[in-house]
Amino acid sequence: MRLLPLALLPIAAAVLPLGAAATAGGCPSSNPPNMLQILGGSPQTAQLGRQFQSNLQVALANSNGCPPTGSLGGTAVRFVAPSTGASGTFAASGSNSVTVGADANGIAVAPAFRANDTAGGYQVEAVSDYGTVKLSLTNTASGVVASLAATGPTEQLAFVNTQFGEPLQVRVVDANGASVQGVTVDFSLGTGAYGAGASFLGGTPQATVETNASGIATSPAFVANGSPGRFTATASVSELSGVVTFGLDNRAAASSITAVTPAVRSARVHARYAGPLQARVGDALGGPVEGATVTFTLPQAATGAGATFAGGASQATATTDANGRATSPAVVANGSAGSFAATAAVTGGGSSARFTLRNLAGRPAAIAAGSASGESTRVGTRFPIRPAVTVKDADGNAVAGVTVTFAAPAHGSTARFGKRRVVRVQTDRNGIAVAPALTANRKPGGYVVTASAGSAQRAAFALVNTP
Repeated sequence: MRLLPLALLPIAAAVLPLGAAATAGGCPSSNPPNMLQILGGSPQTAQLGRQFQSNLQVALANSNGCPPTGSLGGTAVRFVAPSTGASGTFAASGSNSVTVGADANGIAVAPAFRANDTAGGYQVEAVSDYGTVKLSLTNTASGVVASLAATGPTEQLAFVNTQFGEPLQVRVVDANGASVQGVTVDFSLGTGAYGAGASFLGGTPQATVETNASGIATSPAFVANGSPGRFTATASVSELSGVVTFGLDNRAAASSITAVTPAVRSARVHARYAGPLQARVGDALGGPVEGATVTFTLPQAATGAGATFAGGASQATATTDANGRATSPAVVANGSAGSFAATAAVTGGGSSARFTLRNLAGRPAAIAAGSASGESTRVGTRFPIRPAVTVKDADGNAVAGVTVTFAAPAHGSTARFGKRRVVRVQTDRNGIAVAPALTANRKPGGYVVTASAGSAQRAAFALVNTP
């Protein structure tokens, strides 16, 4: 709304104070100012670094709508613009603030005001003893295109006949680095040496887009054609001779995935497998497919052998390299011994690769005697049950392939494994070791045969030679 000069302000109907003299227009003869009022210069805009067209003006006024009276000339009014961000400077002071005196009519006019190099809207405050008002100003970009730059990814890939993940995006700025709105940007999709290319949604290789308030132009989504290979796209504006170039790559579709790491691998419980899982993705001709997403999966059951990837997850994804290979994170065995299968599958593919993993039991932690303990036989005869033990690790897994040492006493009532006092037997896949047949000597009495394996506590068989 345009503000009228004080001389033209409408006269408000007011009840005069007792004893106040009234003029012919109904205003009191004594009407000192009690407020500031904006006269001009708000709102307005100026290009960065340019002077605003109108000076900022305020006037002393009274809230009753009548012209102020009294000594108005020389009343100090301070104009203050923001100290940071979008702002400007006054010609008289060279800074963001200036103080001027009102004229005889109570009007204060600021010196010429110049926009700084930051675009945006802001307010300049006019402050006096009679109050404060705020004038609205806006610094705008020059509108002269100075440069064009990519703001999104400049390198992308997609499988043939699928949509690229990100549109093309550029930003247009002026010489001060401020965004320029409303500039027409032409996006163009090229064709590679072997026919690789793409088209924007709608089927055309070209698209025209205007920059927004942030100076950014974003192309429509675009889809790779059926030919694998590299090609480029460009973004340009008529005001500049240079263009922004984007590198694009159509990848052949994945048709197979195979395990690269050994078919069977093993690790002790709670330990990390020697290497990660690795799979290779190929196209229909057997060539490597780069950039394919492969999902590795480990079984997760309440009980039984299994594993997790480092960090505790049962699934992990990886992207194939130039050789078509994808590598999982490290694999960590759980606390159960046994074999299980892991898989690798490529996104969008129908097949999967299979890996066989085997958790091996830990070191021997416990050894338990079998039913031979407590038996007896006549002197010089064979015990009916052969001594046997079961060896387990700290998690209760049977430990296979560990050596168990069976030992009978050297003197007195004792027995022999054939002609030997001490024999060594390896545990089977169930962690069981069975000693050779044991024959009592000719001396009657009780004694103990021991069995030991590694650092595990010994197992004891209490035996008796009867007369």
